[in-house]
Amino acid sequence: MSDEKHPEPQPGSGDRRHEDAAWSEPASHPDVGSEPGRPHEESAGVHDMLDEDPAPTADAPTDDHAEAAAAPDRGRDSELFYEDDLVEGAYIEHDEDGTALLISSSTYGRGYQTVTPMEGGASRAILHKRRRRRRRRTLGVAAVLGGLALMLVILLVVVESLFGGMFGGPEDYDTQAGDSVTFTVEGGEGWDAVAARLEDQGIIASSEAFIDALQDSEDLGTLQSGEYELREEMPAEDALSAIVPDRDAQHYVAINVGSRLDAALESISEATGIEEDELRDAAEDPTDYGLPEQALTLEGFLAAGEYRFDLEAEPEEMLQEMVDRTFERLEDDGVTDSDEQFERIIVASLLTAEALPDDYRTVAGIIENRLNPENDETDGLLQIDATVIYGLGEQSLQFTEEERQDSDNEFNTYVHEGLPPGPIEAPASEAIDAAADPEENDYYYWLTVNIETGETKFAEDYSEHQVYWQEFRDYCADNPDICTGEAADQVPDVEEIEEDDEGDQ
Repeated sequence: MSDEKHPEPQPGSGDRRHEDAAWSEPASHPDVGSEPGRPHEESAGVHDMLDEDPAPTADAPTDDHAEAAAAPDRGRDSELFYEDDLVEGAYIEHDEDGTALLISSSTYGRGYQTVTPMEGGASRAILHKRRRRRRRRTLGVAAVLGGLALMLVILLVVVESLFGGMFGGPEDYDTQAGDSVTFTVEGGEGWDAVAARLEDQGIIASSEAFIDALQDSEDLGTLQSGEYELREEMPAEDALSAIVPDRDAQHYVAINVGSRLDAALESISEATGIEEDELRDAAEDPTDYGLPEQALTLEGFLAAGEYRFDLEAEPEEMLQEMVDRTFERLEDDGVTDSDEQFERIIVASLLTAEALPDDYRTVAGIIENRLNPENDETDGLLQIDATVIYGLGEQSLQFTEEERQDSDNEFNTYVHEGLPPGPIEAPASEAIDAAADPEENDYYYWLTVNIETGETKFAEDYSEHQVYWQEFRDYCADNPDICTGEAADQVPDVEEIEEDDEGDQ
């Protein structure tokens, strides 16, 4: 047994062995003697190997791979063993097979040692290192699983955004929200059309949810046109409940500005389901609705606008409400005489057909000038194309020269002086106001010289009016696609008009 002490650490060697660690001298074991030819320095070398634990520097690696690289000659026992891992006085040797042996003091007494093979075992440092490896592996697996879970969540969000309710039923609102809104069911509409419009207006989240609610409902009956109070956002089932026939519903009727009587009666029929013939019979006698004896029909007195009628309303009730609205407008303008009311509606219908709203009062003044008995510019002739066309029963903007001179047409204001026998269409409310309060001016002619902008020019005499006709001809020559039907060629011949001593508006 060697008496040589464990070599003292040298300065700068990086030895981390505790200075107060007491090491016992190696002693022979009864069963294991010194191996022949094996130098005692080997034990010291093993101790050095076990004790060395260089402190990390800025350039030195600190992970396990770096430690392994620092001792490439350690073979299968290349794990680092520290003095702290051993009981006091113990150290490690290797037998001829390379098996690590733990040499420690024996309980037999002084001079004896216990030799314990370490094959298959591990020091606390090794266990700590293995535990760290397992922890790193666990953390790595957890990170991978966490990443996969995150990717799965993102994938589900993308799929839901792309395919909506494909996997969970149609999209639907959970509760009602927003202000009250009026939703109109048009005459002749079906449930599919209503569902689509409800979705378009954002009242329901999807038409599919509405159809599902419809299929789950019983005894809905026939969809009724009318107005219904809904909310800005509603579950489909709630919206359906608000539109079912047992709710109070109304007929919704709209009469457009410029509509003729036939078109107005057709609109009423479509909205209410009442036959047109029944409506014509109801409108046969204008005096039943307060019109004067000279009124030929209800033309012009069915006020343009929107109406809501009870489902049980009779045709006469509907027509009377429309006529009453016209009289109310006249009375608001201070026109209360029956005959004057009739004349003002005729003028208002002419303004609606011939002029733009900004020019209503100016043109109304021109009509008054032409109706003046002292008028020697046009000799009391209004010369308005729209009246001729109405008398022909057509909607075209064009008519022949022969039709212009046709005296059989009672509405031909080129040959018949004064106002036509009645209104020619439903006037705009602004036109009624203008007819009741015409502008005072000295004009006798008006002509729209630019169809795109609606620019209209006014003239006091015929020669000035012809200048504007030429301006219109030039406009049409430059814009043949706008002046359809070669409008420039339809301008009356100037020489022929002068010979006939006729003015032309």
